[in-house]
Amino acid sequence: MTIVVRIAEDSDIQQIIDLFCESGENPYQWTPEKWKHYYRNYPEGDAVSLVATLNEAVVGHYGLLPVNIGEIPAMMGLHAYVARAQRGLTVISALMKEVDRICQSTNVGLICGFANPQFSLIKTKIFKWRTVCWLAFKNGLTEQDLKIKSSKKFYFSYSNEWFDWRFGKQLDTYVSVYCDSNKNNHIQLLKYRSEVPLAGDLNLELWSPQATYPVNQTHFFCQPFSIKVYDPKLVDEGIFDSEHWSIDMGDSDTFQYSPKES
Repeated sequence: MTIVVRIAEDSDIQQIIDLFCESGENPYQWTPEKWKHYYRNYPEGDAVSLVATLNEAVVGHYGLLPVNIGEIPAMMGLHAYVARAQRGLTVISALMKEVDRICQSTNVGLICGFANPQFSLIKTKIFKWRTVCWLAFKNGLTEQDLKIKSSKKFYFSYSNEWFDWRFGKQLDTYVSVYCDSNKNNHIQLLKYRSEVPLAGDLNLELWSPQATYPVNQTHFFCQPFSIKVYDPKLVDEGIFDSEHWSIDMGDSDTFQYSPKES
C-alpha cells in the first residue's frame, strides 16, 4: 500500500468533502465554498490543505493555517480526517510527517491545534506533541478575567483582515448563540477586543485563564489544546506552562459565529 501525501488541488475538493461526509452526514456543513474559504481565501498567509491518496483516491486530510502567537510565527493544525477503512497509523503518520516537513521548512516556532481528546492523545503519544492545557467552559465574564487575560505571554494575535474573514465583520465583541443537542441555547463569547461592555455579564459562556487547567478535569468537559515546538528557545520561555496562555473560543474554528440578536 503506497500512500502519497501532497498539496490539495481544486480538483480534489469534492473528494475531500466526500471524505469528511463519509458517514452520510455533513454536521460541519462542508461545501466547496467553505473549503475555499479556508484554503484559498485565508488572509494571514498561505494556507495548506494536505491530502493523503491511495490509488489516486483521497483517504486522508490535514489542514494548516498560518497564525501568530504574540509575535511568534506558528501554524494551526485543523480538519484532520482519515477514511474509516484506513484508520491505522499508516495514513495519519504520512500526513504528520509532511506537516513536520512544511513547518520546519517555513521556520515556524510551533504548530498548535484543538483536536478532540482521542486525537490529542494520539498526537502526544506518537507524534511528539504536548497538551499544554485543558480549557473549561466558564459562565460569566468578570473583571478578574479581563485582568488576568491581559497579563498572559502567549495568545493568538490577528490582523483586522482575519476578523473580517473569521466573523464577516469587524466588531469590538463577538457574541454567538449555540443550540445544543438538547435544544438549549448557549450565549458564547468567542472573541472580544473591548472590555467594558461585557464585564459582569453572567450569561456568557467563555474560555478564560481562570478556567484553564494543566491537566484534564474529571467532573466536567475540557477542550485539550496541544502544541509541537520546533524552536527550542520557546521551551525556555515557558511555552509548555498553562499559566502563560490566554485562549478564546473564537481561536478554534469549531465554534461557528451565529450572532446574538441585540
